[in-house]
Amino acid sequence: MSLRGKHAVLFGGCGGMGLAIGHALLKAGVQKLFILDVTELSEANRSLLKASGSEAQVLCKTCDIANRTELLQVLEGDVMGAFGTLDILVNSAGILDSEDPGKVIGVNLTGVINSCLITLNLMSLAKGGNGGVIVNVASIVGLEPIPIFPTYCASKHGIIGFTRSLGVAPIFDETGVKFLIICPGGTRTPLFQNVKEPSLEVEVVKDMFRGLKEPYVPQSPDVVGDCVVQAIVEGENGATWVCNFGKITIHSFPETNYLTN
Repeated sequence: MSLRGKHAVLFGGCGGMGLAIGHALLKAGVQKLFILDVTELSEANRSLLKASGSEAQVLCKTCDIANRTELLQVLEGDVMGAFGTLDILVNSAGILDSEDPGKVIGVNLTGVINSCLITLNLMSLAKGGNGGVIVNVASIVGLEPIPIFPTYCASKHGIIGFTRSLGVAPIFDETGVKFLIICPGGTRTPLFQNVKEPSLEVEVVKDMFRGLKEPYVPQSPDVVGDCVVQAIVEGENGATWVCNFGKITIHSFPETNYLTN
């Protein structure tokens, strides 16, 4: 799949990892990009994105992905009103809030689920759409347990299970929509760099956090942007791509044991 001339929506694109993904999408030829985030896109970052795709149209609107009513209005109203058609959705919004587990699940998982289901309806061939690609940014902590941030870990495991459940041949055959998962490792973003303490108030966990944080050198968010583009262009439906320590690989899961075709 070529990205040239495509219309894309990017959640969480005003900074950090999301901004790098937006830069990569525009550089790959996306013609129209609609950025949705809880904060405004700064003029400096808007200029940076504009330099990535000088002929592209970049729109931005504040949107709380955890608010389904607002989400529905923005996707069906603002985005479709501006673009007419939608080819790509990238969910990269995410938080790490130690005080409120419900908020973490609301943003990282429930919001992603709602945005996917709304967009699937808009893209579906069976409902008059043109098909497309939905990319959900999870994390390597969605593949393995991590005592330091258990709620965040649970939200990312949930994204992987949800996306893999939709990234199957029968759904693609009817809708024409491909689902992909991106699992970044530690990345140089405000979310990673601003964490001062683990969310679990257990002393041994605090020791684990200090041991992990101090010597660790996070990768550039540009690696994640490159991974998203490569996955869209080359990735198979339902695939999970890992970008960690600056390297991009495809993750292999064992055969399904509990469901039969």
